[in-house]
Amino acid sequence: MADLVIRGALLCDGSGREAAHGDLAVSGGRIAAVGRVAERGAREIDGAGLALAPGFIDVHTHYDCQLFWDPQASPSPWHGVTTVVMGNCGFTIAPCREADRETLMQLLLFVEGMPIETLRAGIGWAWEDFAGYLGALERRGVGPNVAAFIGHSAVRYRVMGRAAVERAATAEECAEMAALVREGMAAGAIGWSTSLSPTHFFGDGTPAPSRLADQAELLALARGLADLERGVIEIAPRTTIGPPADKAEEQRFFAELARASGKVVSWAPLLDNPFAPGSARKIIEESAAFQGAGVQVVPQVGCRPLEVRFDFTEPAFYLEQNPFWRPIMAKSRDERRRLFADAEFRAELGRQTGFVAALAQGWDRLVLRLAASEGVRRWQDRSVAEIAAAEGRAPLDAFCDLVLEDDLATQWGAVLMNHDERAVAELIRHPAGLLALSDAGAHVDTLCDQGFTTYLLGHWVRELRALALEEAVRLVTSVPAERYGLHGRGRLAPGCAADLVLFDPARVAMRPTEMVYDLPRGQRRLLQRAEGIVEVLVNGTPVVADGAPTDRRPGRVLRGGA
Repeated sequence: MADLVIRGALLCDGSGREAAHGDLAVSGGRIAAVGRVAERGAREIDGAGLALAPGFIDVHTHYDCQLFWDPQASPSPWHGVTTVVMGNCGFTIAPCREADRETLMQLLLFVEGMPIETLRAGIGWAWEDFAGYLGALERRGVGPNVAAFIGHSAVRYRVMGRAAVERAATAEECAEMAALVREGMAAGAIGWSTSLSPTHFFGDGTPAPSRLADQAELLALARGLADLERGVIEIAPRTTIGPPADKAEEQRFFAELARASGKVVSWAPLLDNPFAPGSARKIIEESAAFQGAGVQVVPQVGCRPLEVRFDFTEPAFYLEQNPFWRPIMAKSRDERRRLFADAEFRAELGRQTGFVAALAQGWDRLVLRLAASEGVRRWQDRSVAEIAAAEGRAPLDAFCDLVLEDDLATQWGAVLMNHDERAVAELIRHPAGLLALSDAGAHVDTLCDQGFTTYLLGHWVRELRALALEEAVRLVTSVPAERYGLHGRGRLAPGCAADLVLFDPARVAMRPTEMVYDLPRGQRRLLQRAEGIVEVLVNGTPVVADGAPTDRRPGRVLRGGA
């Protein structure tokens, strides 16, 4: 008797082939049979009217810390995600000497937007090396499967100490870093990650350690993977919004890293840039040319607009990185109230060039998302341009008055990139790309794309009909599994891990974003719930049952992807 049989579901097997109705049996945490299953199951689920797919894989998360206070990695499994890849962009908490813990937590505060109170209270520090970190996760248990990068910034600080944020490395230090990466790979890392991004720095402006690396150092780390049978390199590039020629030049260097390592180099993000229309398409076509020549340079693309959330109650990631707003947010709350009411300050806001009020590309791209008071709630999900038009007022005055009416607490969304759906459709369909970019676990009250998988199925498949259901499933299952070497996952096939998601194609969707206060020390985070996800199984055990999350921890730390 099988442990579980799901009967009569529409089977989307992850290959992209046309789906067909059938059954699936699970035994011992693996798929035992697909098609017509005669044997009975200890548990049976009627899949009529539902689609059954391999569990979704999210390759761009930052759950490295959250797993210690939330082993279920909420809310990713609620959206059908059964495997998360973390440690992206070079920011990890291993390797780390005990004396350096505060430094790495401060880096996560300012780069990844994780509250320092939460990190200090929530991380169960019990290691110094990468093997010890993975062991700590295994002892605690995890809901989804977890694959982890070893982070360049952590490695650099372990080798160089304070010099890691001051200078280039010597040849000897590069060799020591490469040895630490190989040690991490032996322990189970799937590869190493790094950041070159100018937006990644400590609170005093000191750059993240990886930003001090020169090309020789990066090539030394890449060559450290050359004789290994597996490995991925993940990079946050120097040019996110910048001249297309600079991005193309940077991608050519990533190709050098791919050649030196013989491995996939995945970089993120590649987004549609409103300041350079068509440039993203050109970049991904160049990626395809590299891949056609056997050089695996793979850009990560997103299916949601890049929207940054903020309010004016406390300093936060987006405003802290903004040279106009940072000194203003350093003032007391009373002083900020007075500024928004002041005619001279409003005039200064109006003189900001490039972005309106130094916040968004236009008033139509600045949206009221979460209101703190009933009076302001009537404008929920309306842009400032729409609100001003409805009231017959100037957008700047409408904006400032709403900030004051809600006592600075209204949460706004600045839609910065990836809002041209025709351009985005080209990117997510392109075979050279990798669909990702949830950033789950990071930027907790600023960015929120944890639900990109249900958004893909609800918006891009059902509402826009821009993708077939089978193709959308392939993009978040077999494609990331193959790119990242996650063996035995991403397909509905006998012998594969029973990572499964059963959902209603007619209802599946991402629910509106909420603000919750469930982090250690009562800190806040943005959260997205799912609609239409019925069952999610990790290694054959439900982490979502009858649409509700469970507290079970059946996930595995996928050492080396296996």
